[in-house]
Amino acid sequence: MLTSVVADKVRLADDVSVVRTGDKCVVVFRHGRVAFGARDTALGAVLAALEAGPVSRTELEAAALAAGGDPVSVLARLDWLLARLHGALVHSVAVDGREVARVVPLTGDGAYRPAPVPHGPIALSRLAFLRRRGTEAVLESGRSAYRVVLCGSEAVAVAAALARPADLAALAADLKLDARLVARLVAAFTAADLTDAGDSETDQWNFHEILFHARSRLGRHDEPFGATFPYLGERDPLPAEYPAREGPAVVLPRVTLDAVARRDPPLVMVQEARRSVRHYGADPLTLDQLGEFLYRVGRVRAVYGPAEGMPYEAVDRPYPTGGASGDIEIYVTAHRVAGLDRAAYQYDAVAHRLVRVCADPARVDALLRGAAVATGGTPTPDVLLTFTSRFGRMTWKYDGMAYAATLKHVGVLYQTCYLVATAMRLAPCGLGSGDAQLSARVLGLDWASESSVGEFQLGSLPPSAPGAAGAGRPHWRGHNDPEWAARASFGLGQVGRSDGYSGE
Repeated sequence: MLTSVVADKVRLADDVSVVRTGDKCVVVFRHGRVAFGARDTALGAVLAALEAGPVSRTELEAAALAAGGDPVSVLARLDWLLARLHGALVHSVAVDGREVARVVPLTGDGAYRPAPVPHGPIALSRLAFLRRRGTEAVLESGRSAYRVVLCGSEAVAVAAALARPADLAALAADLKLDARLVARLVAAFTAADLTDAGDSETDQWNFHEILFHARSRLGRHDEPFGATFPYLGERDPLPAEYPAREGPAVVLPRVTLDAVARRDPPLVMVQEARRSVRHYGADPLTLDQLGEFLYRVGRVRAVYGPAEGMPYEAVDRPYPTGGASGDIEIYVTAHRVAGLDRAAYQYDAVAHRLVRVCADPARVDALLRGAAVATGGTPTPDVLLTFTSRFGRMTWKYDGMAYAATLKHVGVLYQTCYLVATAMRLAPCGLGSGDAQLSARVLGLDWASESSVGEFQLGSLPPSAPGAAGAGRPHWRGHNDPEWAARASFGLGQVGRSDGYSGE
């Protein structure tokens, strides 16, 4: 009966380059560079073996020692080189010379060391996932600094079987695989931080959140990232001006800069008085107020481009967006607005008007109920604003960071809404969550192309006088002039309006 040969192998990663000159040898890789003298024939032999690999540790030692020199010194230099090259080395598990799994480094930190064979039941990490990447099956995790490419069907079978805790001997018997191969594969998964052996270290993370964090910033992955323009030349970018929907339209009142400048309080007063208000005054929000708010928050001020380095039209709004993409659109679900029917509307940010997209009372109620749930069962707001993203405006330009940038846009828009509403003496409240499926249904959107990414409530301000700093907040500990907020609220007269506000 033939016995399979199971071994750990190593080679240089595909993107590593080696430059040899008369006096030195330089290895350049994504995480750095390593140089040594060209007269060090032992390290030169090791590097040549790694270039031709994959090779085992034993084969590397043999190549180094064959070049001559003191064995202790040679092996010490070998260890030095492998430690310096850790971010450039791909490790693998092989059976009879065939790679079954390949461990690819994603960061330049920490050296990969095959783990001891685990004792007792072991399973995949709850943060691990198996997916297709190009033409390969890969095992990854938002926590792991490595990607494991499952080159052979044996590795795929072991990874799938580890969905539940398993004893290695029983696992090998069930899969009818060599027990040594199963042990080496599980050891590789463990060394790559893809088993449950390390789950307790990140127990505060959910699967999608740690993955999103790791992949939407540089440093912990090797995927394309940034303004790569992945679809340039393949398809046109989405238009900068969002086409207005078909339907009955309401032209919104406009406000003048001079009128706002005369009325608005100083920025510091607005910043300090800003707060979330989840109750509303007896009088409804007016169409004039809503028109001014939307004009100051979300209108399109200009469209410009294309230009050199910016092969698309950009959008200028009252708040910034990455690459001036202007991907965020606003939908208005009106519940209690004087002069406006109760319905859901698209805000046409170019023409400054509302286009009705849904008047079905049941669907409007469903959106508003969702807002009440998100704010702990508080009263229905006068208006629910739903912020959507036209994802193609971002993904046409950006790789890896497109959705993360969209969420940053939502945050900027939230703050803009808070400041404008506070300056206008209205009741604002940003929501922490919303129903993407429901909003797509009500607003008539294709969820994959344009979807809700944020929600914001707005209403008339209730007649409640501002209290002292910290009033009603348990265990209040003020720091750094907390009374500014109370003074600013008092200065803005946040006690409800009775002056016949016209929104001029």
